[in-house]
Amino acid sequence: MTNGNQEFTISDIIRTLRRQYKVVIGVPLVVTVAAVVFAVTLKNTYRVEGTFEIGRVMEYPIEAPPTVVDRIWSKPFLAKVGRELGMKESPAQLQNMVQFESIHAESRDRPLTRGIKITVQSDDPEKSAKFAKGILDAAVAEHEKVYEESVAVSAGYLEELDERVAKIRAQIDRGHEDISRLMATGRVNQVELSYLASYVEEKESYILHLEEIAYDLRNKLGKEIYTSPTRIKVEPIPPQAPSGPDRRRIILLAFAISFALGIIIAFFFDRASGEEREARAPNENEKKKRPPAVEPEPEPAPEPTPIAPAPEPAGGEPPRVRSPEVNRLLEQGNLTLPDYWRILRSQAWIVGVTLVLGLALGLIYGLAKPREYQTDFVISTGIVGDHWLHSPMLIEEQCASHWFLNELSNRLNRKYDVFELQDMVEAELVMTPTKGLTRELRITVSAESPDDCYALANNLAQLLEEADREDYEKTHGMFESYLGDLEKVLDRLTGAPAGLEPLALAPGLAVYPPDEETEYPGGAQVYSLFSRSIPYEDNPYAISGLALFQQVYVDTYIKTRSPVFSQPTTVIVPPLKPTQPEGPGPVSIVLIVLFVSLVLGITLAAVNYRLRQARAGT
Repeated sequence: MTNGNQEFTISDIIRTLRRQYKVVIGVPLVVTVAAVVFAVTLKNTYRVEGTFEIGRVMEYPIEAPPTVVDRIWSKPFLAKVGRELGMKESPAQLQNMVQFESIHAESRDRPLTRGIKITVQSDDPEKSAKFAKGILDAAVAEHEKVYEESVAVSAGYLEELDERVAKIRAQIDRGHEDISRLMATGRVNQVELSYLASYVEEKESYILHLEEIAYDLRNKLGKEIYTSPTRIKVEPIPPQAPSGPDRRRIILLAFAISFALGIIIAFFFDRASGEEREARAPNENEKKKRPPAVEPEPEPAPEPTPIAPAPEPAGGEPPRVRSPEVNRLLEQGNLTLPDYWRILRSQAWIVGVTLVLGLALGLIYGLAKPREYQTDFVISTGIVGDHWLHSPMLIEEQCASHWFLNELSNRLNRKYDVFELQDMVEAELVMTPTKGLTRELRITVSAESPDDCYALANNLAQLLEEADREDYEKTHGMFESYLGDLEKVLDRLTGAPAGLEPLALAPGLAVYPPDEETEYPGGAQVYSLFSRSIPYEDNPYAISGLALFQQVYVDTYIKTRSPVFSQPTTVIVPPLKPTQPEGPGPVSIVLIVLFVSLVLGITLAAVNYRLRQARAGT
């Protein structure tokens, strides 16, 4: 180390490492040996991957990927699959074995592929493959019923179209019979004949329109791109070689970190001895450069003069005398590790008393603190025809409202009041690995016993479902009523020949004539949950508006009666009865308090030693 700028040179670094070679070699050696032992004891892990594609019905997915991921990654779902496969792992262990990833891919024949990749990792290749296959099969089986019901709804509408076509053909036949009977009388009424001809022509045009709709619907139902069940695309295969752990990487990383740590410790230990060497170096150099001095003849030593005793202080106490150890520590600028160890030994009673008090407090708090059990469930807000029954934020506010918690308290026989339940229930929006918010809400329930926790979660889930069931039936009935209004509009449009019916208000139909002052062109509009407009004509019930109203009717029919688009609020992940309490146990609390007490005791010991040192130096 140079004297001018106090910087290390390469030669100083090399000399330091040579002096502390035992530390530089010993620390990496010990850590590397420990890393080798740790790496050898690790079990091999085998990773299995599989993917499945979420099915479609009429261009709509059976379920959104976030909803599927949250359900199949839940503990109840995994516990059910593990139980069917005879696995002995707990739900938490099964959940740690599984990872999910959403797949989005575009291609020419498949605009958007909604798939999910499942990765299962364990120490047994057969177990990983079996568990992955069980999850995939369970997810596909759940979607099969929904897919079949949705296709049946579309097929039922096709049957309804066929019945309607047959009914209209019968009306056309009666119209032809009326025309033939009118012509056979010989007395042709041109008004009636025009009316009947227009009536038959409109019915024939409507039949063509219905046949086009039926053809388009059959075409979509027949194409795999529009209707496809949920299916496994990549089967999980047992791996031949383990995927981890990387023992070589663990050992090399441990060696690199320990080598750097050894160098740092070596410089730290070499600091005190280096300062002493620097202090002695100038004196030794001056002695080497100074010429040998001639020893003078010894002179007779003077007689020692008697030293008068120092006057005692006023209080009668003798003056304080500093001990050699205190003088050395005061003169030394930097303390070494042995000095710190001597300080702690001299103040061991403080550290011991602090540890004893911490142990007593930790035991009292750990044993007296009530254990808390937690369980959660996920609720999916209902939808009716692409419209959410409730938003997740509304249910989140509902769970914290006084009237709702009061009803929950009544179901629990007033075991908890409203304010206690507010602290025991917590709701949050579900965030899934597929990114983004979904219409699911995770509700966490806490209680001091597993039975109370499970009972509270079950009652809360049932209360949420019952509270939304009435709203669902009311909204669904409104859609069905709207569907009936649309059907009346279609009957009016197809059953009223042009020019004979007044511009009266039909159910579900509003007519707005043109306005010359505002230059409003006018129009006819279907009013209700779906607002669709058509241009205004002299007769707003003209056949030109049938295509629009028929399309509205088709969308409403399918979305109202298909289970994909119409489902009530329901619990998609039911609560499980908790088996282990949450939070640190008594042992963990005692260890944490002991660690804090040790740090506090060392700090108090250092402060007390500094105070004693200051008093001794005065």
